[in-house]
Amino acid sequence: MTFVTVFRRVPRPITGMIGILQDPDFEKFEANLDWLETTGALVEQFDPSTAPEEVTKRPAVQQILSSEGDRCLPLILVNESVVSRGRYLSRAQLARAVGQGQGWERSVA
Repeated sequence: MTFVTVFRRVPRPITGMIGILQDPDFEKFEANLDWLETTGALVEQFDPSTAPEEVTKRPAVQQILSSEGDRCLPLILVNESVVSRGRYLSRAQLARAVGQGQGWERSVA
């Protein structure tokens, strides 16, 4: 089984005249993580400020956060190895990151 751990902060909603809006890139990324779970990967998500114990369990994450701060978020690990930092991945990129390769790209559009 593939384990995907994501450290990220939930962006504050934007309040305007038409109501409350969420960051569309964040929303799409969350949907992509939900999709990734349907492929058999176990996905865990943590906010470093509310789950500091999860950061301290992972020295690489602790080092990256201390040197780069929030700029490295979202920080994505696959089986405890850092595969991406500082950007939201697409479905195809997530599939490649967990080793599902080329065959998955047709179903990730």
